[in-house]
Amino acid sequence: MKTVTIKTKYLVIAAIIFVALVGVGVYLIVSNMNKQPDAPDSQNAGGLGFKLDPNMKDYNGDELENKGGEAQGIKIPGYGTVRLPSDKKDVQMILLNPEGNPCYFMFELVVDGETYYTSDLVEPSKCIEDLKLTKALKKGEYDAVLKISCYSLDENYTRMNGADVKFKLIAY
Repeated sequence: MKTVTIKTKYLVIAAIIFVALVGVGVYLIVSNMNKQPDAPDSQNAGGLGFKLDPNMKDYNGDELENKGGEAQGIKIPGYGTVRLPSDKKDVQMILLNPEGNPCYFMFELVVDGETYYTSDLVEPSKCIEDLKLTKALKKGEYDAVLKISCYSLDENYTRMNGADVKFKLIAY
């Protein structure tokens, strides 16, 4: 009976590991080739973790007045005082991406430093009206910020300028 040397054992183990790695690599390549690319208007926009907000709808309200003085660029809606019912998680507030904007909007409602709502991507000329807050607000007056993140309309979803819109929120 021949004795197997340590060097031979290591070569056999190395060969097994090499074959396993090649097999995993071939599997990954084949499975990736069979994937269908995401359509730009799909629920998982571009496969980058972004998705179009399922609650967005056409905005049918009044046209916004341009108070910024800019002829071109990203239009950001302003909010004066917003009134929402207290002790309810389901509330109504219009979060609008104005018509003609060159980007998607993603909204984050922050009240006294805490996030109460985050949207997915909202297309230009679309809005979200029905929000489900992470928790209900107690009666009172709050300092609120609507953080608007902007992303390009192409398949890269490149981050663009955004805005923090400050306003008073009254929970009644």
